[in-house]
Amino acid sequence: MKKLLLFPIVLLLMVSFTFSAHAADDVTGTYHEKSLRYLILKGALTPDSKGNYYPNNMVTRAEFAHYLAVTLNLPNAESVKDFEDVPKNSPYYASIQKAAAADIVTGYGGKTFNPNATISRVHMAVMIERALSYLKVSVDTPNPTAFKDQSQILPEYRHAVAVGAHLDIIKGTPMKDGTYFYPAQNTNRAQTATFIYRLNEYLGDPDTKFDVYEIKAIQNKELVSTGKTSVSYDALYNQLTDQNTQVITKGDKIVYMKSGLGYVVSNKYIALPSETAGDKIAVAAATEMQYSGSDGKNVRVNLAGQIGTVSVDDVTLIPFATSKGRSYYKNEGGELRHYLVNTEGKVTGSYTSGKAPAQMNSGAAYYSWDGIYFSGNGESFTYYNYYQFLPIYSKTHYTAEELDRYINYALAEREKVSSKYANATKISKLVGLGSTLKKMEEQYNVNALMVLALAFHESDFGMSDHAQKLNNLFGLYVYDTNPLNKKFDSVEANILEYINQFIWKNYIPANASFAHGAVFGSKAIGINVKYASDPYWGAKAAGHFYRADQYLGFKDANNPYTIGLTTTVGLNIRTVATTVNNSPLYTYNRKNLPIIITSDHLADWYEIIGEQKGLPVGYVNKQYVNILQTTK
Repeated sequence: MKKLLLFPIVLLLMVSFTFSAHAADDVTGTYHEKSLRYLILKGALTPDSKGNYYPNNMVTRAEFAHYLAVTLNLPNAESVKDFEDVPKNSPYYASIQKAAAADIVTGYGGKTFNPNATISRVHMAVMIERALSYLKVSVDTPNPTAFKDQSQILPEYRHAVAVGAHLDIIKGTPMKDGTYFYPAQNTNRAQTATFIYRLNEYLGDPDTKFDVYEIKAIQNKELVSTGKTSVSYDALYNQLTDQNTQVITKGDKIVYMKSGLGYVVSNKYIALPSETAGDKIAVAAATEMQYSGSDGKNVRVNLAGQIGTVSVDDVTLIPFATSKGRSYYKNEGGELRHYLVNTEGKVTGSYTSGKAPAQMNSGAAYYSWDGIYFSGNGESFTYYNYYQFLPIYSKTHYTAEELDRYINYALAEREKVSSKYANATKISKLVGLGSTLKKMEEQYNVNALMVLALAFHESDFGMSDHAQKLNNLFGLYVYDTNPLNKKFDSVEANILEYINQFIWKNYIPANASFAHGAVFGSKAIGINVKYASDPYWGAKAAGHFYRADQYLGFKDANNPYTIGLTTTVGLNIRTVATTVNNSPLYTYNRKNLPIIITSDHLADWYEIIGEQKGLPVGYVNKQYVNILQTTK
């Protein structure tokens, strides 16, 4: 059966109804509140001088005809059908005339209407069926209802009740031995409103899609109703009396809370339009972000410094006071371990990214929005993980043989973990990769161990389907929204494409498409900003780098590069250490970009590794660079 949108087009062009907020009127909190608000929205139900609607009052025949005439936008009657007991000065005269002209009401003997008599449930069903007939809604012949009191419905009314029940407009009352319709029972305004609401919802009236907002108070880690509701978000916002303890909800979902009162978690993969980066940033589901504000429909968020606006439907707002748990960091045995926690407070996973910062006490929980700035245990500090913020255009101190030794060790360890990694030391696509990686390090100036770390992370130790079947170690062309199954002729061909078409094309050059620093990084800085939706992708890759260096004797950590961080936009890199008659090699259009400093022997200049192919060194003014004190 096809549902039809039968409301005149003029309805779609009408100015939206708005309501003043109300403080706990007699509709608030009732079971049928949304249906009553619908009648109020349409102008079918109006308050008395005290602002009350009396939802428990029994509905008369005149009122029900009025509700139908107004919500269905029935046209004026072309000819008057006067009922002797409906005077022209009756507030319902026009509506009864409209309903009569549509043959929705007929009266008694064609002369009286009995407007003040309370309407029975079965008579409502009859009027609803006639309204559907007037609107030319085609309804399949319904089966008899399963109401236990079906026999109490007069035979001439049973079809009308069956039609209403078939369309879910009419519902009975469930009892222990079945469901009853109670055909002769009268209904109050609240119950009647729901009949009217369901009818118009079925017909497709867009006004049935409105939301009811409520102010709730935070008490004892729970949200408690305050009794203040409204169909107008703006009006309800003006009723907030204590924004430190009150939020606005739509159903069970928080749509507004004061900035600083809590945080947000993404409900699904979203593309954050970052005003900071001037680009869309991929954000995985279950990502925690800072909350900056909301207008009830859109939410301002801060993802590691990437500021933008997302739909309130795409995130969950969580006050700190009601949070069941957030992701946190700990110093465990001198290593930094990150525990991922879902909105139910359960740990869903964890990983180690490197050595813990010196300021982090063992056993205490710490928090960070970006993996750089940490707080907890009464302390705040900055932490740069060497493995996470070393530019990839560096070189490892390890030989091909040492890389292969670590590959064999790591794969053997995975074989112990699960049958998923059975025979990994023989069939993993990483086996024997050391010489290939070192050859490409020399030829393309990319760190062999960092590329290996990425391969470990992206290919699940060379055992993923993409690695095994497609020779794809880096998830190339595997996007959240449109994964492609491109097959590479060999693993070496895959690495070559990764280096040339991704790293050197989009990530290393100072002003490449995705250049936010050629480091693993986070959503704040680095390849992670644009490469992966997982906000911890860079930290996880750094963990593989760290564990390899640890196993092989910390040669890289003990012979570290000096890493600097640029501090200004428009910073020029020169061919020699002077600005006189010396055009820039290139200019950074962003700040906070990691660079590798190779010498500081000049008074005002740092010598750095150039971020262009074939460019061995460049020079940058010292006043625009901060040396990072990395943990390694």
